[in-house]
Amino acid sequence: MTSRYLRILVLAALSLPLPAAAQPEQEQTEPRFLLQPITYEVVALFGEDTSKAIVNVHYRIGQNFFIFVRNEGSVQRAAYIARGELVVELLNEQKVSVARDIRQISLTRATATRETDHAPDLQDAISFSVPAGTYSIVFSLDDRESGRAFLERNRRVTATVPRLATLEVSNPILTQSGAPVASMDDFVPVNRGGNVIFGGRGGLLSQILQPESQQTISVRWKLQGQLDGLGPRVQDFSGAEFITQGGLLKLVTQNGTMQYKTAPSAFRWTACFTPLPFEKLEPGSFRLDIEYTAGQVTRKQAHTFRVVWPNKPFSLINPELALDALRHIATEDEIATMQSGSPARRAEAFHRFWKSRDRDTTTAYNEVMAEYYYRVDEALRKFSTVREGDGYKTDRGRIYILYGPPQKTEKLLQPGGAPTEIWTYERLKRRLVFIDPNKNGAFVLSQTENL
Repeated sequence: MTSRYLRILVLAALSLPLPAAAQPEQEQTEPRFLLQPITYEVVALFGEDTSKAIVNVHYRIGQNFFIFVRNEGSVQRAAYIARGELVVELLNEQKVSVARDIRQISLTRATATRETDHAPDLQDAISFSVPAGTYSIVFSLDDRESGRAFLERNRRVTATVPRLATLEVSNPILTQSGAPVASMDDFVPVNRGGNVIFGGRGGLLSQILQPESQQTISVRWKLQGQLDGLGPRVQDFSGAEFITQGGLLKLVTQNGTMQYKTAPSAFRWTACFTPLPFEKLEPGSFRLDIEYTAGQVTRKQAHTFRVVWPNKPFSLINPELALDALRHIATEDEIATMQSGSPARRAEAFHRFWKSRDRDTTTAYNEVMAEYYYRVDEALRKFSTVREGDGYKTDRGRIYILYGPPQKTEKLLQPGGAPTEIWTYERLKRRLVFIDPNKNGAFVLSQTENL
């Protein structure tokens, strides 16, 4: 391949429009992208009744947990239904139940499978008002049709009541948003079992009881992370920005949505939001140290979480494959640099290669890199021959990776002739002809035409 032709293909690859599948906020519904079917998180807050604590359980259930069966009832209802039962219970340290909520789940859809229905996850929350103490959470879910069950009872939460005379800070809530937060109208929990989704925005929401002296509150935080990937890399951030609004945090659930809003309160409650640079964090494990100060009193908290990429391309998980798949757009020298030196040096070279091609350097999520490796995945799945795992090396795989799926595909099979495929890219004004001379699935590019 000549260097001039390589440059043309690189420009073509980096100029293609990115489909919705490249965006981290869009949860993929193809089988290889299915998220963990059940996640939940437990948050302990203060309540208007200062003699008790509030324990909120946010949960997310993927519809792929359930088996949908054909609805034999009224023809006016959906064609397929699923039923289940959710039980959430709090046990005290003596293993005695102090609170329980049982919910019946009924789902309907027009098709039997999630892949074709793009069904959203079921999200909701259960709120308990309990005395101060440490509780074990029993989270149980059953699918009525299949008998499939999920049971977890090893998660614990410590709920406290405010002492009223000093600075108090509740457990935090990780929240998400589509843009930087400029007001305290409402906050949506990330609701990923304590994880943060790669590419999102958001921060930390806490409930504060101000001292009687009404000193000004200040917040300082430091964020440190060990990144996943080809080699050891770290990220560090710090800041002191925050937003406050007087009032008590209230959980509002409606039609499958959850939000925390600030409700007026007669007491000295303040909602505090600390924006964090989630959009700049790469997948990995992070520790957040945060200090809240009012006058001479400081409350310190430490939180750990992971930044996860649920729909991460499989080809990007395998370091050797991720590097070898760059053969279509990287020079031999660039690949050699990414394959030499220490793991940290190789990881930095790989990161630098893709950073130079990133369209938006204000975020860690690189749309160009993500789309490239999604296409590598598709090439592996669609075009691999008898040599398993060579789909991205084939002519069809190479073209698919560089140009994306064609707008039109024609398959020709004539007696005595080689199987032929014709791909048409209308936007690029090109037609490509592939033939399979040995009739073994190994198509080769035989002709390129300008439209």
